[in-house]
Amino acid sequence: MNKNNLKNQLIEDISDSDNDNSGFVLGTISAILLVICIGTLLMFNNKQVQRIITDKINIDSANNSNDVKKTSTLLTEKTLNVKANHPNGTIGKLTHISFSQSNTTVEIAVTNGFWNTIYLNFRGKGVILVDDLGNKYDLKPPFDNPSLEIEPNATFQGELVFQGGITSKANNLTLITNNQIGSDQPLTPRPKMEFYIPITQEDKLIKKDEEKEKKENKKEKQQSQQKD
Repeated sequence: MNKNNLKNQLIEDISDSDNDNSGFVLGTISAILLVICIGTLLMFNNKQVQRIITDKINIDSANNSNDVKKTSTLLTEKTLNVKANHPNGTIGKLTHISFSQSNTTVEIAVTNGFWNTIYLNFRGKGVILVDDLGNKYDLKPPFDNPSLEIEPNATFQGELVFQGGITSKANNLTLITNNQIGSDQPLTPRPKMEFYIPITQEDKLIKKDEEKEKKENKKEKQQSQQKD
């Protein structure tokens, strides 16, 4: 082989080597670019997923906030003069109501004008408090008199405690005795009576009776002085 042929052979070998190297480099660069593209897409998708999840959380939070508003309760008290009479001679009167987040308390006085014993909450069922939105609040019956039994010519006077706070959206309440098995007949020992209790905008404000507050402050001072 002469020198020219040897030189041409070397040049061809170098060219083939360069082509192989160039192909390897291009393949490597393509692979890197592909990885970068896939990573970018994944990051974009993750951000999209994160945005969707965040939006869902915000929506749920808004819904929960609405639920809280719907179940907000009255925190106040009110003097009442609500009366109800029954054909069997029973006379009832509501004198006071107070609201809290867990209970609603009504002060009641009922006189039995019937010739026999009567029951306002016969068999421990029947006395309920209902608002104008259709919500019902069950009575926590007194342990010593769950049926609210009243002897002839006697008067039951005390507090009736109902479970649950009243929603601030309510505009009135109705206290019902013997709601399930009561009667409006003159000879019934289970008189069904309804006491209508309006709730005004002022009643929905958080407030406290001034005289009661003064008494409580005075009591706290006396207890503090006794400790000293």
